[in-house]
Amino acid sequence: MNVAEKLAALIRFPTVARPEGGEDAAAFSGCRQAILDLYPRVAAACGHRIVAGRGVVLRWQGREKRASWVLMAHYDVVPAPEPDWEHPPFSGDIAQGYVHGRGALDTKGTLAAMLQAAEELLAEGFAPRQDVFFCFSGDEETYGPTTGEIIRYLRENGHTPDFVLDEGGRLTGSPLPGFSGLAALVGVAEKGMAQIVLKAKGPAGHAARPPRETQADVLVQAMDSVRRNPWPQRLTEPLRECMHALAGGCAFPWSLMNQYPESFLGVIFRRFERLAGEAGALTRTTCALTRLSGGVASNVLPGEVSAGYNLRLLPGDTPEGAAERMREVIGDPRVTVELTDGNPPSPVSETGGEGFGRLRRAVSRVWPGAVTAPFLMTGATDAYHYSQFCPRVYRFGPLLATPEETACVHAANERVSVQALSDAVLFYKALLMGEE
Repeated sequence: MNVAEKLAALIRFPTVARPEGGEDAAAFSGCRQAILDLYPRVAAACGHRIVAGRGVVLRWQGREKRASWVLMAHYDVVPAPEPDWEHPPFSGDIAQGYVHGRGALDTKGTLAAMLQAAEELLAEGFAPRQDVFFCFSGDEETYGPTTGEIIRYLRENGHTPDFVLDEGGRLTGSPLPGFSGLAALVGVAEKGMAQIVLKAKGPAGHAARPPRETQADVLVQAMDSVRRNPWPQRLTEPLRECMHALAGGCAFPWSLMNQYPESFLGVIFRRFERLAGEAGALTRTTCALTRLSGGVASNVLPGEVSAGYNLRLLPGDTPEGAAERMREVIGDPRVTVELTDGNPPSPVSETGGEGFGRLRRAVSRVWPGAVTAPFLMTGATDAYHYSQFCPRVYRFGPLLATPEETACVHAANERVSVQALSDAVLFYKALLMGEE
């Protein structure tokens, strides 16, 4: 079987993670067993350990006593409502040059590619210099505990990794304004997160006899204050490094602005602001209204109304500081601001050492001319847990996909091209072999 056929086999297990429970336990256990059956050399050479019921850990022993590496993926997937799928989401169909199905890009595809690389290298008699751990989680999509338990297992057994690679960054042709070419964006840090709830409480009443100002009015005013006072834009170190790395592939004047961003901050910030989306999120802590609750009937004035915000924090900001800023911006004691959950931004991984250098060389080996650039992740990954103690934690998925294909992650018609899978295998082989 080739790598596309192996990925198709893994997709056929509906490993849908559900925070409310009711998951298909047989699908998860079947997928774990298939990982071992599809890669017999890896299974024989590395052995395996099931951690916390869902985690799969395989250790490929190195030739030398050096700090270990961790290559990560997850085999759980999000639900896949079927009406809009051109191919059934768990069919694993291989058609029109693609492997179709939920998890093809996120992230059974990278799992299949990295193990295929190891399988082929083992057939060639290769062994890595350092121990390599393949660590696969089965509850990443529901923010489950498995990765934390895998880390505890590794460290209790004397393995503190020196290099970690997870999903996150991507190959893209349009990473920043003005760039032309192919860029490999490697996440070197993640934004933090804060969940903040605003509440206004007071007496309920009849809608036919409204007071001058209802609780809903108070909350709306607070929400408007938040909307009109976004966090200030800032240039973080990961974005600065990214701009420097990409400057040579940009047309004028962006080549100049990316090389010397501090001299053109006003122009740069205005352009990022207009782009919004991920580009806009790179320059400020974002604050998105995600939940509203209040009335129970059309003729009843609610006694309590609330609004929930999800904030993604730039390096340097904290959940507690974000909540305090919202209190100051709102400036109304009738509105409570409660921080319900959060974590600070991750540390920024180094980009000048051998770990990042091997990533760059592996990219160049497979995609000549591609520029490898550090990047700030606006979302969250399981790699966050490793970044608390490992200085070289990177987030990069080596599956080349068009913007249209990337948009199918967590949506209908997720798929990955067979060519992209084959290239990903070459990338992992180059990464593992280094200069050898």
